[in-house]
Amino acid sequence: MNFEFDDVIFVGGTGRSGTTIMGKLISRHSHVALAKPVEIKFLTGGTGLLDLYRNPWISRAGKLNLVANGNLSKFKNSIEQKWWDRQSKDGSRSGLHRGIERALWDALVVQLEQDLQQDRLSACRRFMRNFIDLQKLTSGASRWIDTTPTNLIRRKEIAYLLPGARFIHVIRDGRDVASSIVHEKWGPNNPTEGLRWWRSRLRMIINQCQPKDSRLLHIWVEDLVEDNRDESFQKVMDFLCLQSENRINRYFLEKVTPDRLHRNRWVNEVKDSIKFNMQYEKIFYELIKKGLPSPTKKF
Repeated sequence: MNFEFDDVIFVGGTGRSGTTIMGKLISRHSHVALAKPVEIKFLTGGTGLLDLYRNPWISRAGKLNLVANGNLSKFKNSIEQKWWDRQSKDGSRSGLHRGIERALWDALVVQLEQDLQQDRLSACRRFMRNFIDLQKLTSGASRWIDTTPTNLIRRKEIAYLLPGARFIHVIRDGRDVASSIVHEKWGPNNPTEGLRWWRSRLRMIINQCQPKDSRLLHIWVEDLVEDNRDESFQKVMDFLCLQSENRINRYFLEKVTPDRLHRNRWVNEVKDSIKFNMQYEKIFYELIKKGLPSPTKKF
């Protein structure tokens, strides 16, 4: 069976880069439904659908898989333990349960298990196609968008599994990313380590990106929010072939604003800001040489 995913949009980045801002903005268009939750996680996460399709004997964590259908079991366990119901940073409940009824989800998994016995690629494509269609059905939208940051780190795999999908890479000033992630439980311990983390993540993303890829758009969040607002917004609309609408235009004007960007937070949060800035400049130009597009204002 032929599956196409040209109605699907994946936003991604390093993390703490503005992917949620981009997803919420685009989903204000009447033709686009935002994933529920906004980061589905089960596609790119460890033991997720991409790993289930790959069906490795050795996981990315280095663990052996010697059990028949072991990767399917890992996928199902991860849904229960990590992705179905989880606690957000603000204490509220998030997870897949917010966007699909349990009975419908269970039916998708049963179909997946049956299809895997015939053709692994078609099975995973059918599963994702049906999941997206169910989410679109409740909104009446013709397109669907997910904002899991790791979408861009595994872009080539997603593009193969889900042919036709489009990708938006949201990039944020690494100094502000570094200042932000040190406050996360999963983040580095200090801003200098944060810069190295930002560099590492962007190098992985750059390796996933082909020059002149018509299905990939790079957008610096500083350009979208402040430095080159109108042109950047129009780039996004043109890339997705979306026509202007009052609701998305109003959201852009009222919600995607410079005061929400928390720009240059690093200036007040980094002790040795001069040395920190020099480190950032070195990393920045290294990444530009490797193919990262430059923002309107470099520093």
